[in-house]
Amino acid sequence: MSVITRRDVGSAIGFLAVGAIAVALAGPALASHVLVRTTAPSDVTVGEKVSIPVTLQAADGAPLRGTTVIFYLQMSFAGVVGEAEIGRAVTDETGVATLAYRPRLGGRHELRMEYVTPGDGEVEVANTAFDVTSGEQLYRSAAGIDVPGVDVELPMVVLATVWSILFWVALRLVAIARASGESRTPGFDQTR
Repeated sequence: MSVITRRDVGSAIGFLAVGAIAVALAGPALASHVLVRTTAPSDVTVGEKVSIPVTLQAADGAPLRGTTVIFYLQMSFAGVVGEAEIGRAVTDETGVATLAYRPRLGGRHELRMEYVTPGDGEVEVANTAFDVTSGEQLYRSAAGIDVPGVDVELPMVVLATVWSILFWVALRLVAIARASGESRTPGFDQTR
């Protein structure tokens, strides 16, 4: 009969802990069997259309064809910060997926590219960043307030109403003048 001592249990736990640490550290390195290359655009201005290529290759250098790459942009709006999907591209026969992107704001643009590795279906991530210089403002609104129906219709209705009131007042004045002329007594001379 064999006796298990505390020392044997401690050694076994130690070996298991070292093995778990080794797997945890090597796991991401082993899972990422896809080589990713991306080229960040340079000298980009607001409103200029740029291409952002991502090349995916297997560990042996073979291109990954037909892999969908999803592009996310880190942004903030109304005090909320997060990522927004800005496009998708599928790798061609050379393993290149290209996103056509037109930046709307100046500053640092941080992109995250997400793709699913073929075979094991694991989601992997690659990142890139580039600076965009501010150029001409992209959106311009017309001066004044644009309210539907106010442009031409409302002034025409107001003008028609004012003229109708004036015409009605003129007709009433003519009616009053005629009524006062008819109320005179015949044969009465007012000039005396």
